[in-house]
Amino acid sequence: MKKVIKVPTILIAFLLLCSITAPSQDNPFVSYPENISIYLKRIQKGDQKYQYSKDKDFKDWQNEARSALIKLIGLKKMSSELKDHEPSVQMGKKEEVGGKFTRTLYMIETEPGINVPFYLLVPSNNIANQKLPLVICPHGHDTVGLHSYSGAYLNKDHREKIIAREGNIAEQAALRGMIAIAPATRGLANELIVPDPKGRHGNRPCRAQFMHCLISGRTPTAERVWDMQRIIDWAWDHPLVDQKKIVMTGNSGGGVLTSYTAAIDDRISVAVPSCSFTSVTSSEGFIFHCDCCAIPGIRDWGDWTELGALIAPRDLLIVHGVSDGLHHKEDVENTASEIRDIYLGLGFRNRMKMKWGNSGHQFYPKIMWPFIGKALQ
Repeated sequence: MKKVIKVPTILIAFLLLCSITAPSQDNPFVSYPENISIYLKRIQKGDQKYQYSKDKDFKDWQNEARSALIKLIGLKKMSSELKDHEPSVQMGKKEEVGGKFTRTLYMIETEPGINVPFYLLVPSNNIANQKLPLVICPHGHDTVGLHSYSGAYLNKDHREKIIAREGNIAEQAALRGMIAIAPATRGLANELIVPDPKGRHGNRPCRAQFMHCLISGRTPTAERVWDMQRIIDWAWDHPLVDQKKIVMTGNSGGGVLTSYTAAIDDRISVAVPSCSFTSVTSSEGFIFHCDCCAIPGIRDWGDWTELGALIAPRDLLIVHGVSDGLHHKEDVENTASEIRDIYLGLGFRNRMKMKWGNSGHQFYPKIMWPFIGKALQ
């Protein structure tokens, strides 16, 4: 006679609750009424004019797709409008941090009236003044993001919150012997917020930025890429920066900015977008990214697979959290698989990786730094 094992009622209740609340990768990410679902699939298909094909010459495809992307996001228009602008850089407060590195606040005027603050972190033990890798770390929807990333904490609570999430990524880079730049992201940082008077745009400054860009032939993505490129221009001539070893990484919106900047600017040699790299929409038509990351007409151009192909064959690590409710595992892995095949076809299989962190919407340094270290060798 088999022995009957009694399971405590509280344990049964707990397991049932877990089955309800745990994200299931088998279920649709979202669901729409049938008529809306058909409508979304029809209009979101787009022409995908620059969809990657292995039958095309890779360099020719990259040149054409990159030029089209630069025009689509409004960056070409900005370049034309600002061709006579000479960015000015002002140096602010410099401090020694624990004898490990210096942290200096700078300000760069990337276009008239737009002053972008950024921290420059330089290791202190570089006695021989050797050239070092540079890690550029744009932040996402964190109004104090440049302070979070650089370890310039506003108070004890701020420090504890960021350390718990391992979000001080620029500080980590400096402690690892690299130069780091933690810039403010336009429209997301307190220093560069576009106000939303009367709450017309949902009391969301980043959406206000998007609306103002939209009527001006720009996108927030173009403005942010423009800012990053001007910072790279400045850092390019820094006597301690190794121009062949420029890394870019950011979480969430900072990962989106990392992806677009690396796709457009081949001075980035290693790209590590965190909790951000996925398709434009889910298989059901859900738009993954924030309004301020939207590119009008992007599906007539292509998708995030094409962004990955524009980064190829440079080193690319896509990192996501398994319990990040903003993204869907199936769509992330499908996009990563397509990009992996592109790298494989080009003969650079080991330069592209996709890894899952064991938590949510945050950085995963234990995954990131080994990849970056190997890529920089």
